[in-house]
Amino acid sequence: MDRTAWIVVTLCVIGLILWEVYQAKQTPPRPAPVNVSPGRASPTATIASPTPPAAPEVAPNAAEPVPSFPEKIEALRNSDVELHLTNRGGGIKEAVLLKQVAEKGQRVVLNSAESAPIGAITEQPSASALPEFTVSAESDSAVQFERTTAEEITIRKKFLFQQSSEKKDNFVAEMDVDLENRGAKPYRSADYFVALGSAAPIHPKDYPSYTRLVWCIAGKAKGIDVGWFGSGGGFLGVGQRAARPFYQENIVGAEWVAVSDQFFTTLLAPLTAKADVVWGRRFDIQRPPDQKLLGIEGALGMPGFELQPGFRTMKPRSWTSGSSNWSASFS
Repeated sequence: MDRTAWIVVTLCVIGLILWEVYQAKQTPPRPAPVNVSPGRASPTATIASPTPPAAPEVAPNAAEPVPSFPEKIEALRNSDVELHLTNRGGGIKEAVLLKQVAEKGQRVVLNSAESAPIGAITEQPSASALPEFTVSAESDSAVQFERTTAEEITIRKKFLFQQSSEKKDNFVAEMDVDLENRGAKPYRSADYFVALGSAAPIHPKDYPSYTRLVWCIAGKAKGIDVGWFGSGGGFLGVGQRAARPFYQENIVGAEWVAVSDQFFTTLLAPLTAKADVVWGRRFDIQRPPDQKLLGIEGALGMPGFELQPGFRTMKPRSWTSGSSNWSASFS
């Protein structure tokens, strides 16, 4: 090759190396490995303080075995979306978009039956065993779930659609959570997660980069897509990485967290607090004859709280009143 050709080849190699370095910098930091359960270190430094006065004994949140039980489904519907609510964890198993059509004339369904129900509350987002709730349809526009734990904490979760006099699409539902301590001791909850459900491609040729876990802090959206979990060989050793089983990151004050595909989004927004952790994992979807698509499941993390005997007020951080309000959007 002549001198000009060598210069062109050299510039191409340099450009590829710079591109791989740029891509490596754009990739979010890998979450710290978790041995037993996903923990969350405080993002602030520890500051020494005077010894506080003695506090009353607080009963810890003990893990409960989850016996098997038959699943029961209740439907909640408006003109735009039908929610299939399950007593498994007290959440939304599926959201059927009544005016949106997918392949073969079928309606678009958000969330997978294999994923955690949207709105399910758990200490570990990867937990597959969820407790049984008693379900009751309060009216045509609301469904309530209830259960009492071994610590005599009564949990009530009500799902309802927002009421509006305006004639417009309504893909927004509310989840009101109410806790009551019926025991004799104060109750302390560990940090917990709320499931977002999952998102998956609607069509086989949808771009994988649109299947994402997304969160918003101070009005700015951040996120990762399903490609983040895969391994990469890099270029000349730059940007090489192994496959990653899940994503977890401590954050500061997310207004909402969502999972999305190329066309639709499931978004969960706590209305009385803000999320401090985001979590996600990728899963495979097999379609005949030999197609494999990639979906993503997500959860948002919330700080723990204390609940005194006979009270429904939780403090100090997560819940500022007897109930916590959440908004779920399917669009």
